[in-house]
Amino acid sequence: MAHARAETALDARCTGKPDVAWDAQIAGCTEAIASGKFTGKDLAKALTYRAQAYAQTGDLDRSLADIEQVIRLDPNDAFAVGARGDINLVKKDYDHALADYSKAAALAPDFDLALIGRGIVFLATGKYDNAVAEFDSALRLQPASAAALYWRGITKRQQGDAAGSEADIVAAKKIDPHVDR
Repeated sequence: MAHARAETALDARCTGKPDVAWDAQIAGCTEAIASGKFTGKDLAKALTYRAQAYAQTGDLDRSLADIEQVIRLDPNDAFAVGARGDINLVKKDYDHALADYSKAAALAPDFDLALIGRGIVFLATGKYDNAVAEFDSALRLQPASAAALYWRGITKRQQGDAAGSEADIVAAKKIDPHVDR
């Protein structure tokens, strides 16, 4: 029964979602991790949620440390590898971000967010044709991906395609009015 209480505590204060203040999640996840009651996938979940909370508070180094620990627990966790790509992207470490997104896509070929991440790296590094190709691939997997449409629209704008850019961004905002935040 102690494990059930611990799992409930993890769910209540360590959710990985904005339903609990990020600082409270860091504390809740840290408590769950330090309790020693979680191993394997449950420990990885707590670490992942804490990493997300750290990232939301701007502490990318701690976020990266937690994600690295998740990857050590399961090197084939495509979500964790993609999350490391996200951190590297924010840090403008484009080579490592691209490598992480590529590995995540190889681990989970239907992981459209890894393709979107690759596209954003290509956009950031001025490889616009490659970026559009990645966003197109993501849209083949997930035709209603507001993120893929939005970023493809931004890329098309950089390429000078104002009409294509506008069409993609309008379509993205119909799916998710807050896609640009």
